[in-house]
Amino acid sequence: MNKDVVYVEVPGNRDEIFKKFIEKKVSGFPVVKKGTKQIVGIVTRENLLKKGDEEQIALIMNKNVTTITPDTSLSDCIKIMREKGYRRIPVVIDKELVGIITIGDIVHKLLIKSTSNLKVKDIMSPVGLICWDNTPLNLVGRIMIITGSHIVLSINRNEQINGILSLTDLIKYSEIKIEEKKTILKTGSEGQEWDWETTSFLLITKGKITLPEIPLHQVMSTPCITILENASISECAMKMKKYDVDQLIVINAKNEIQGIIFDMDLLKSL
Repeated sequence: MNKDVVYVEVPGNRDEIFKKFIEKKVSGFPVVKKGTKQIVGIVTRENLLKKGDEEQIALIMNKNVTTITPDTSLSDCIKIMREKGYRRIPVVIDKELVGIITIGDIVHKLLIKSTSNLKVKDIMSPVGLICWDNTPLNLVGRIMIITGSHIVLSINRNEQINGILSLTDLIKYSEIKIEEKKTILKTGSEGQEWDWETTSFLLITKGKITLPEIPLHQVMSTPCITILENASISECAMKMKKYDVDQLIVINAKNEIQGIIFDMDLLKSL
């Protein structure tokens, strides 16, 4: 596990986690009660983007957080990750945060030494979401949230995959836009039909996370990092660590795309 845990506190506001996501380039943070290490929730990239109009961390985070202890076996930890689809699990002692274990920790510290006979093609996932490289980024982001996709591949007019975009990239290019909403308030004197009715306005100002209407090709990562379908689990893990990515495009000897492999897929080899 990683003992040097980056976390956020409640009460707190969205701007704090927004900046930390950009700075640390991670997919989620444990949330603790301010002034303590008592864990009260977890906040992910998906939470932030799905609740773009919420400003308080307490309203954005997931309060139903699964935890383990330092004595939990690695096999039990991996079982939880695979069954629940969790990318990270906080490690606690008496509800106090003492560490965190992520899929990246397992891939970088364990799977680079894997002796599994499985090949990448045996555990890869099918290619998921693909968007035309001229699609506006705000629409790409909306599509990713609706479909629950962590990444999107970009395709050009020649039907060639030419880039990739992740949820981390979405947050990087997001901005907080201030919106104003005017509410009409009407008042009058009771029991007097002839009395004047007065009207006043309440102006509500709120910040909302938005994405610019720039084309996908301006912000996507290119070229896509690839791996051969017959590569070993250890080769795949080493390449993910080298390029600090959690997915690779799988190709065959003819350079044709066969699928995509995520770090989560690599857990199947254990």
